[in-house]
Amino acid sequence: MSGDPPSDIALVDRAADQRQFSFVALTLGGTLSLAISAQAVLLLGINAVSLRGTDASPFGDLVIRVTINLCGVAIATLLASRARLIFCTGIVRIAVLVGCAGFAAACRAAAQIFVGIYPSVPLALADAAIATLLMSVTFVFALQSVGSRRRARESERARLAQAAQATAALAALQDEELHVRREIADTLHGTLQGRVVMLQADLRDVAAALDGDQRGRIERIREELDALRENELRAVSATLYPEGIDRGVAAALRALVSRIPAAIDASFTVVPSGAEPELDLGRRLALVRVAEEGVSNALRHGLAAQIDVVLHVAPDEVRLSVRDDGIGVDPAAALSGLGRLTDRLEGLGGRLVLTPMEPGAELVARVPRG
Repeated sequence: MSGDPPSDIALVDRAADQRQFSFVALTLGGTLSLAISAQAVLLLGINAVSLRGTDASPFGDLVIRVTINLCGVAIATLLASRARLIFCTGIVRIAVLVGCAGFAAACRAAAQIFVGIYPSVPLALADAAIATLLMSVTFVFALQSVGSRRRARESERARLAQAAQATAALAALQDEELHVRREIADTLHGTLQGRVVMLQADLRDVAAALDGDQRGRIERIREELDALRENELRAVSATLYPEGIDRGVAAALRALVSRIPAAIDASFTVVPSGAEPELDLGRRLALVRVAEEGVSNALRHGLAAQIDVVLHVAPDEVRLSVRDDGIGVDPAAALSGLGRLTDRLEGLGGRLVLTPMEPGAELVARVPRG
């Protein structure tokens, strides 16, 4: 056996188990005591001949019997608790159980003889044997109750441990996904874009040595490469890993809104002004994805001319609102993108709501700061 002291959790569990045992033993034993005393006096009419020299009455006899029986149950329960019956196993448990019940029954019998309930020792001893059996059965039920409580507690802890492991595994996968996204985005933004720039320089040199249509053709290819680099490569890079997200969610949202076409009246506001919530990368990325989805839906489906993105920073949560003045939400539309985002936010402890407005619609995401 280990000599290490029990942990705080183990001490709390032991105290709870002991209380459970005592409660069941006292409740069940007390109930049996009342039932046996009432049966003996009221139904069977077994009254004491005298109580310390005084003629017995049924009521007085009942009170004395109940009092002695309850004291016997209390003594047995106290002895079992002191002997740490719930932690004993095997033959030791049986010995402690019977010993505590027998000692309490002996005390009960002595009290019954003392007050005159039983006129002779043999009758008191026979009653003590029955009392020992009943108290032993009471202890067995109490131990079963403790065992059920332990199994339920262990099952709940195992479930919580599995949930914690699943959450940790999901967080690890998300971290790995973010790492891969960042690596790919850096490659697109740096290495691949640099290669395109060098190709453009080579094409410019080639075009300088040509004349006429061939030079114009090379220049058009170079311009196409420049457009590809400036638009598609940057867009893919931002999709994989949003620009500015390492500086905070406000910086990433501000960069997103700045890319909205100039023909659209777009604004970004932080409430309170200048606040920057401390969010982990997963929550930051989720909010940016919500903003991207809201802006994309407003432009493609809502035909919006105005988009307002507002980041509300509260002590316990961060709320992102994307409001547009478009044609609203089609009830029959399949919101697959929002469905995935809803699942993602719920996994982070947040929620996502799309509300039709007049005009347009509002997409609101909430995530806890913790």
